Amino acid sequence: MVVADTVAAALGARGWSDQVTVTVPDDLVARVDPRRFDVIVANLVGNAFRHGRPPVRLEARRLRRDGVPGFQLSVADAGPGVPDDLLPLIFDRFVKAGAARSASEGSGLGLAIARENALLHGGTLEVSAGREAGAVFTLWLPLEATS
Repeated sequence: MVVADTVAAALGARGWSDQVTVTVPDDLVARVDPRRFDVIVANLVGNAFRHGRPPVRLEARRLRRDGVPGFQLSVADAGPGVPDDLLPLIFDRFVKAGAARSASEGSGLGLAIARENALLHGGTLEVSAGREAGAVFTLWLPLEATS
């Protein structure tokens, strides 16, 4: 699949195309399950809108890990970020940050599902603090399917 096209389709299907700054090489091609990849992109961008603040940025680039050709896709926002005490738990099922989020819509399963989809592709999904503010979720997937 062409990563730029798949990202554009995921954003377009949800009406987010004009709300996200996207930087993805047009010639970046990966062999992944497009449905699982769509779920990852939708979850990361959706969380950036729900729990962060604009601008929301999605960037992808080629990146080798341990000698394996792959690509890294990052979604960043300018919101309050993820509290330090939540960082080790953020990908656990049913985890929501703070009282406001526990009363919000959603089940607390999205990031757990996104991470599982990354793992099924032989990849990783991580979170960190943004350089200036917000959260940065970083997906790494091999260019070729591992299963």
